[in-house]
Amino acid sequence: MHESLEFLVEHLPPGLHLVLASRADPPLPLARLRAAGQLAELRAADLRFTADEAAALLRESAGADLPATAVAALAARTEGWAAGLQLAALSLGGQADPAGFVAAFSGSHRYVLDYLAEEVLERQSEQVRTFLLETSLLERLSGGLCDAVTGRGGSQAMLEQVERANLFLMPLDEVRGWWRYHHLFADPLRARLQAEQPGRVAALHRNAAAQDRAGSVIEIRTL
Repeated sequence: MHESLEFLVEHLPPGLHLVLASRADPPLPLARLRAAGQLAELRAADLRFTADEAAALLRESAGADLPATAVAALAARTEGWAAGLQLAALSLGGQADPAGFVAAFSGSHRYVLDYLAEEVLERQSEQVRTFLLETSLLERLSGGLCDAVTGRGGSQAMLEQVERANLFLMPLDEVRGWWRYHHLFADPLRARLQAEQPGRVAALHRNAAAQDRAGSVIEIRTL
């Protein structure tokens, strides 16, 4: 199918535009099309909700007219992620203290946990799933650091694969050197790691501490 689609892309007649929607980059020559000026992209940064858009969604979905500071906090916590805002809106219904709910909202909320478990984590291969869990305690990730903490090689390639799959991995530079997990994604990953492999958590912290003593600049989240 992808080979047929690539053939179509390479032989599009004048005036025909192809529109693709996908959670992950399709196996097409995107780099070549981008360099030739034949590719227009709408990515996560373009689809993020602004504070005003978040406020409108919350009013429509939850009937909640939150203070501007609470809306801004929720937009920042979700990083404008539309599904995260919708899950927050569902949770806001019937809340006696909406502002207090917003202050406490995190990836550990049951609706967020259920969504990310069912729609994201359980759909991954065991290799990817293990990598996501074991690196979730790091506030910033690089290939070398993940290799050292997990005790396995190939982390750079895995990070690039996770980024291409749009698995809530946010680049921190333009050279694919450092990343971080989306705030709402990191919380359930850490909770799942602690629940499933509490003994592994201690080992990962020891590996991270060894890197710290060796002079690496790392940040970890204590579970």
